[in-house]
Order: sequence, then C-alpha cells, then structure tokens
Amino acid sequence: MLASFKTKVLKNTLIYYIYRYYKYKFKYFSSYSAHGEDVFITKFFKNVKKGFFVDVGALHPINGSLTYNLYLNGWRGINIDMIKENLMLFNIFRKGDTNLNSAVSSRKGLIDAFFFEQGSGVNTNSQKWADMWSKKFKKVYKKRKVKKDTLDNILNSNLVNKNFDLLNIDVEGHELDVLKGLNLKLYKPKLISVEIHVKKTKDIFSTKVYKYLNKFSYEIVSQYNQTSFFIPKNNLNIFKKDKNYK
Repeated sequence: MLASFKTKVLKNTLIYYIYRYYKYKFKYFSSYSAHGEDVFITKFFKNVKKGFFVDVGALHPINGSLTYNLYLNGWRGINIDMIKENLMLFNIFRKGDTNLNSAVSSRKGLIDAFFFEQGSGVNTNSQKWADMWSKKFKKVYKKRKVKKDTLDNILNSNLVNKNFDLLNIDVEGHELDVLKGLNLKLYKPKLISVEIHVKKTKDIFSTKVYKYLNKFSYEIVSQYNQTSFFIPKNNLNIFKKDKNYK
C-alpha cells in the first residue's frame, strides 16, 4: 500500500524531487578503483555486513583497489601480490587483512616476474605482456624469480570458506593460470571480478577466461572497462530480480 502511494502520489510532487536531489547529493558510493568497479561491488554486496574477499594482484591497499571500500565497511580478506615491496603498504594500511607475498598460478614453485617498478600496475608473469607494456610505455623491465602457489593451496592453508564472497583477479595476462589453480567445483565465490583485455565488449565471449569460467557454470553479468564480473549461473535469477541493478 505504501509503495502504491509513493508511486501514484509522492513521485509526482516537487518535494519528492527535492528529496531525491539531496539524497544522492549526500548519500553516494565512494570509489577507490581505477574505473569505478568497486561501486558495482559495493552495490552487489549491499546486504552483506562483514564479508570475505580474496584479492589476487592486489598492488596497492587504497589507490586503485577494488576491495578498500569493503575493508572500510568491515570486510576482511586476503591480499596477494608477487612484489614484496607492495605488501609493505598493506601491512600498514590493511592490518586487519592477511597480506601474502606470492605469485599465483596453476602450479606451486618458481616463476619469472617481469618487474618495471614498485607499485607499477603492469608488473606481470607474462613475457608477452611485459614486452607489450615495455614497447607501449618505453620502459625497461627487470626479470627475477619469485615464488608461486595455487589459489587452492592458499585458500586451504588459510581456512577460507568454500563459498566466500568475492574473488578479484588482476594479474596482467596471467588470469587464466590463476583460475586453473583453483578448484571451482569445490570453491564457489559469489562474485568473481577479473581483468579481460579486449578491444570490443563482444570479444569477451571469445576469450579463454570467459570460456573457462562458463565451463564451471559462471556467467558474466557486468563489465566496467577491463574488468568483467561473473556469478554462478544458479544465482542469475536472484541477480535479475534485484531492483538495485534495474
């Protein structure tokens, strides 16, 4: 009855529009990520008070982070980065999280890291991507060996719930290898955000990452710039019914 009154009467008044103006002027979603991806994440998990995330290729605790908003809202999680210097800031500004120095891949062992500089968003485990960034930005990279581990091992050793909330992957061309190190029949994150670099949005459906996640019953529901969001297919109806995304 209240909803009907709101639709038929209140929405047609000047007072309602003034209310809407001030509501969104003072109540909005702050963003720390590069392209506003964390706004989508914040809205997606609006009813989750203290969730859990796993951030692979975390890079920086605040600037460009898809998980800092969640951290401010009481969430905790695991931040993983292969560059040990990057973890120094996490240990200062994200003390409530578990911060791990490791590359993440399909197997445990050692892997080449192509290192441009501390805090660089294009440090990678892919020679191909390193050469591409070097040519584009006219910068020289250094190569060094770093330890690598699988997400299965990391999640298991940290006693992570099988249905944890968010998995974020941003590793400059190494995303598929990260996913192959995770048993998606055992672990079912409620939302997976992953960088997929394509020229056109439609090209996402031809990528190995999309096909791999689709094979494990994950469907894409949104894309912000280079970041694509996937949820389990059996949650699609819940997602579509949520008025927040209409």
